[in-house]
Amino acid sequence: MTTLANPMQQELQIQQQIQLITELNQQHVRQVMDYSKGFLDKTFPLARGSHKDVASYVVYYQQLLAFFQDGSTSGLQEPAQFIALIGHRETPEALLLQNDGRHVELVLNRRGMQGSQDPAGIDDIQLQTTVPECHWFSLISGRQISCRSRAEKSFTAKDGSDYLL
Repeated sequence: MTTLANPMQQELQIQQQIQLITELNQQHVRQVMDYSKGFLDKTFPLARGSHKDVASYVVYYQQLLAFFQDGSTSGLQEPAQFIALIGHRETPEALLLQNDGRHVELVLNRRGMQGSQDPAGIDDIQLQTTVPECHWFSLISGRQISCRSRAEKSFTAKDGSDYLL
């Protein structure tokens, strides 16, 4: 019996360790997302409320609207900071914001690793860096993003024209 119990105990310990690592990882992702949304609140503040409480983003005419769980909405405090989007205005795949000449992209994907856990579906927040060449940085993963992966993106300006980075 002890030989059977030993492998079973080991399997149970492994499962418990995997569960603990998963919980720690989820907690870390929530902390990173909270920090990132705090960045959005400081750099791209809403007229009312916080990006932390947004349930979805929609483009209405040429304005970015944030919808909250209670049905209320808010635009950006500075509407001109919204520049372009990818996808449909009612269900955008990405939103492009601009502050002091630098772009920030909100990648929206409710099926993505982070997006499936986020009420607004934010899967990543990518920042254009100050390096002269094309360099972007992911706030969520902490990794640099190559220009090749960004070259495939086709943005539509808020007026409906093509927007090139």
